Amino acid sequence: MSIQNVYLSLKQGETATNQNRFPITNNETLLGRTWDNEFPDIPFTSQYISRKHALISFDKEENYTIVDLMSKHGTQVNHILIEKNKPFFLRDGDCISLASGAAVLIFHNLSEQNLGDTLDMPLILDKHINDFKGLTVNIVKREILIDGVRIHLTSKDTELFLLLYQRANSAVSYSDIKINVWPERMTSVIGQPDVGREEINTLLYRLRKKLGKYGQLIVSVPRYGYMFEQEDME
Repeated sequence: MSIQNVYLSLKQGETATNQNRFPITNNETLLGRTWDNEFPDIPFTSQYISRKHALISFDKEENYTIVDLMSKHGTQVNHILIEKNKPFFLRDGDCISLASGAAVLIFHNLSEQNLGDTLDMPLILDKHINDFKGLTVNIVKREILIDGVRIHLTSKDTELFLLLYQRANSAVSYSDIKINVWPERMTSVIGQPDVGREEINTLLYRLRKKLGKYGQLIVSVPRYGYMFEQEDME
């Protein structure tokens, strides 16, 4: 396979070079923010992106992976927050988001577009799709179904639900909710999105109503935030 066939295209955000296409030509490609005279391989200007944010690499078998380098605001692939310092396999068409949308890129691997080949399943483990009687959550497709029927959620409803669901049985702070659900309202003055608790509580109330009896699984953590209690949900 020619490495000329592998590249990233910029969907959202600004780079120091004003490019919108980045060939992956090195064994390791660093994504990060420019500072002083230092330029990562793909240099972004947003201060919400860490200086050394993520690293894309490939092995001798031409398997491509991305690793979050302990960035402050995290890295998502197809809307899934990946673990820090743990390689996550990339496939053609994957959407990479840095710092909750401060930069969004699409990974292209043209060799995978040969329709004559049968591709391996993407390396998203079964744990990301949990099927319960009555309630089904498909993180990959961003779908929530009740009794087999998909419920209609707005983008903010979905972002909030998936954030709580993916951190099930762990309290999620108001600050984390603001950063993950309203990244477009980030302000430099307070260092987080300009969103009040009343707005968060209103969104939570609406989400609980749409989830019906399963809305009670989202509980309030006094003076901190909310938590999704994942138990037997029959």
